[in-house]
Amino acid sequence: MLGEIICIFRVNSENKKSKKLAIQRLVLDTITDDDYELIAIHCSLPSYRLAFILNKYLDLKLFRTKEDINFEFDDLSIGFPLYQFDDQFQYNTYSLLANKFRTKIASQDPVSEGLFSQTEDAYVTKYLIPELKNVDYFLKVETESSMFSSKTLLTQLLTVSQIVTAYQVEHKELKSKNNLIFE
Repeated sequence: MLGEIICIFRVNSENKKSKKLAIQRLVLDTITDDDYELIAIHCSLPSYRLAFILNKYLDLKLFRTKEDINFEFDDLSIGFPLYQFDDQFQYNTYSLLANKFRTKIASQDPVSEGLFSQTEDAYVTKYLIPELKNVDYFLKVETESSMFSSKTLLTQLLTVSQIVTAYQVEHKELKSKNNLIFE
């Protein structure tokens, strides 16, 4: 969050006739809201299997949180599973979450074929980040350390045979980057 705050102070002097206003300008240039790295992962595994593999090969300790990331789309309530690991020694927090949620919606119009009538099931797919529909998972790494290297993490991810590809995403340019804010 970069910005500028202007403070106006009234200075009372002993002389009641003279009132002075002091203006002080403070510039906030050291506080940033988006202090994280975002890595897109293409992988066909379910989220619990990917979390297990990342724990095994990257020496993480991802666990599923009690609360999912919930969003409301039209009349649908969708919960994206969240796996997190807080590395207190390296001052990093890893969050793994799926980008796609596919659910079955029963159709109201029965289709009749002969003696039997059936209801057709329709599927709806919703995305956490709609502008990146091809991405299966996101690994968000919040770091307070200057020693963190996303290139090293990407190299480790690409050595895992179940991961098709992984790459860094410029999250500042995403339209739906607010979906990645969860606490």
